[in-house]
Amino acid sequence: MRPGGYEILKLHSSLPLSEQNLIFLPSTKRKFILSTNIAETSLTIPNIRYVVDSGHEKHKVFEKIWKWYKGWGSRAMAQQRAGRAGRVAHGYCYRLYSTAVYSNIMKEFPEPEISKIPLENTVLQLKAIGIQDVVRFPFPTCPNRDKLAEAINKLLQMKALVG
Repeated sequence: MRPGGYEILKLHSSLPLSEQNLIFLPSTKRKFILSTNIAETSLTIPNIRYVVDSGHEKHKVFEKIWKWYKGWGSRAMAQQRAGRAGRVAHGYCYRLYSTAVYSNIMKEFPEPEISKIPLENTVLQLKAIGIQDVVRFPFPTCPNRDKLAEAINKLLQMKALVG
C-alpha cells in the first residue's frame, strides 16, 4: 500500500465541477474512483490501472415522459471501459458479468440517440439553420420516417412551423 492509505472519490455529471476535478489532483494515496459512464468517453483519468465493469448502464428513454432504465450496456461500451485501464502502464479490466452475457445478451453497439428521442426539437433546430426539406436531410443515422413525419405534423398543429 502507498504511504497515506487510500481515498475514495466520486465522479458523475451531476457533481459540481470542483468536486469532479478532485480526481486529477496529485496524491500520495491510492485513489479509488467510483464513476458513471462519464469516465467512459468524456475524459481520460491519468494512471488508471484497474477498471471494474458492472456491464450495466442507465439510459434515458422517452415514453410520453422521460424515464430512466437500467440495463446491459453494449459490447462497444465494455471495450471502451476496458480501454481506460493501462493508458500509461499495463492495466486490467475486471468484468462482473460472464462471457455468455457479453456474447449473447449485450448488443454490439448502443442504439443511436436519435432513435430514442422525440424529434420535434431536432426538426426545429434543422429549420432554424435553414434546412428546408428535413425529411431528405442526410442524417448520419436516419431517424424513423414515421416518427419524423409525426414530429413535423405536431409542430404544424402547434403552429411552431408554417406549412
